[in-house]
Amino acid sequence: MPLSEHEQKMLDEMERQLFADDPRLAKAFAPKAPPRRNGRRIIIGLGAVVVGLGVLVLAVSLPAVWLGVIAFIGMLAGAVYAVTGPSGSAGEDNPGGGGGGGGTKPSTSGGDSAFMRKMEERWEKRAGDAPRL
Repeated sequence: MPLSEHEQKMLDEMERQLFADDPRLAKAFAPKAPPRRNGRRIIIGLGAVVVGLGVLVLAVSLPAVWLGVIAFIGMLAGAVYAVTGPSGSAGEDNPGGGGGGGGTKPSTSGGDSAFMRKMEERWEKRAGDAPRL
């Protein structure tokens, strides 16, 4: 079910306020440039696929099912290797560690906006009215 225009505006305002209050969070959610494809990885992966295909043809000509299974796994591994990026790049983008707050409420300084206070009051009111399971 799509959001109404009023709900969409409220959501946009909450997002802008959150990003203004926490620039590190905004940086974490900013769109990142797609990883560059490494030509060497693609060539190695495609080479593994071609070799696996050759071994698969050989396994079909011989009555060797086990060799065909190994060739297929090699082809699959080569294709995955060619398509994916290096695994070391994922951890380098987030040096500060994972997640931030979980369920803890951030400390409130005197600069809280009226909008956020109003949203928190509405949230508390809804949470109080919600049936307990």
